[in-house]
Amino acid sequence: MNEQDAARNVRLYRLYVTFREPLLWGSVLISFIMHVGHMSLAQIYFMESIVLLGTIFLQVPTGALADLIGRKKTVIFGSIVYSVSIIWFTFGKSPFDMWGADILCMFGISFCDGADSAFLYDSLKAAGRESEYKKIDGESAGNRLLLTAVCNIFAGYLAEVSFRLPLFLSIPGVLLSLGATLFLKEPPRSKKFTGREQWGMMKSGILFTANHKSVKWIIGFTTLIGVTSKIWFFTYNPYFELVKLDLKYYGIVFFTLNLIAWFFSKYAHQISHKFSEKTISILMVILIGLPILFMGSVVAIVSVCMVFPQNIVRGFMRPFFGEFLNRHLNSENRATVISVQQSVGGFAQFVCLGIFGFLIRSWGLPFCLQVLSITVLGLGSWYILRYKKIFG
Repeated sequence: MNEQDAARNVRLYRLYVTFREPLLWGSVLISFIMHVGHMSLAQIYFMESIVLLGTIFLQVPTGALADLIGRKKTVIFGSIVYSVSIIWFTFGKSPFDMWGADILCMFGISFCDGADSAFLYDSLKAAGRESEYKKIDGESAGNRLLLTAVCNIFAGYLAEVSFRLPLFLSIPGVLLSLGATLFLKEPPRSKKFTGREQWGMMKSGILFTANHKSVKWIIGFTTLIGVTSKIWFFTYNPYFELVKLDLKYYGIVFFTLNLIAWFFSKYAHQISHKFSEKTISILMVILIGLPILFMGSVVAIVSVCMVFPQNIVRGFMRPFFGEFLNRHLNSENRATVISVQQSVGGFAQFVCLGIFGFLIRSWGLPFCLQVLSITVLGLGSWYILRYKKIFG
């Protein structure tokens, strides 16, 4: 692959990442599922946990498949399935539709996750530009966050007209992302593997993960932050309703939090040069744990602003830990190991979402937020103490 092919892949990858997620529905999605899909918050947590159980069995095989047949084909297939799921969500009107669309969505994500990251890294590596990974991936995700921020200004107002309207207007962007994947060029690999060899690679990828303390630490820490963030995100809409925030302001809140995430994603490569990896990890735990504790302890409209610090982590995490993990991997099993990471995260989400849904039903949202905060602060502190022992 020459410099021109790599540059073309980078341009298409930016387009794919920018539009891969619906631009208008983040601020109203949970409310949409509750009011249009007729599901309670506890039922949503249960649904998500069960769906994620399926991804545990999909992540590693789909990553191995990407290493076998090529990352481009896997990303294209995943994007097609994901696009269909978004359309199903948009026109759904019952719990059955929400379940079906969510299952299809997770299938699409499973095929894309790991394969897309490995595709970018190998494209850059083939052109001798792998040092740019963090910058390019951060800026690409940042573009999506900035565009999402702008679009969410209008989401709350559109939802007041119809909850379906923000979802419907998000479909063209998702289809544009799918179109970009069709023109990617597969980066060269040092060796093509047969199916039997790939099965061995899948097993070796799992063993590689199990036997490398640094990789296990990265996967464990990112899983902790990722699972906590997802549980917390699902509480945004119910918490806004609890403190009686007007629906039209949902979009303003999401505009602000996406703007914050955009900034820290776009400049992740510059910020990471100013702080050590350990310091960044400590800050992530603080920026996740303390705001959740405040929201659970002070149930008022003023606490809505506590969602903003979490989006510093949201914007910074993908490019920072994406480069961190890729630096410790080999090309031939890169997508497989990244899929192991996604599978571990999926299992953790399955367990934790199920537990949190049960707690919500029994104890209420504020108390559950306090429990979530104490958990992430405690486990996060343990990981920080382990950092020096593993990385020096």
